[in-house]
Amino acid sequence: MSTVTYTKGLPTPAEELNELGFTQFEMLLNAYAPIYRQAVCETVNHLLSGETFNKSQCNTHLQQIYRINKRHANGVIADALGKVSSAKESRQNHIKQLQGKLK
Repeated sequence: MSTVTYTKGLPTPAEELNELGFTQFEMLLNAYAPIYRQAVCETVNHLLSGETFNKSQCNTHLQQIYRINKRHANGVIADALGKVSSAKESRQNHIKQLQGKLK
């Protein structure tokens, strides 16, 4: 039998907050989010362009252009591949539904 647990988040101590009211980790996430988004958008565009996709070359390119480490570049590639495959699958399902409605 599975159990559901609830963990109440403790308030962040005031000395860990900066002038804006964020922790260092929150500031890192806010700074990294636009870089990650831009890298994912570029990778998705490359995947949709129809050119051959080489994961190793793409990984190296992302590391050099966006100054991210290999683990983050792999995450960008995995996210982009997931978005593209999900969109294609969704589009195919929508076409099947429309064909069913036409019949």
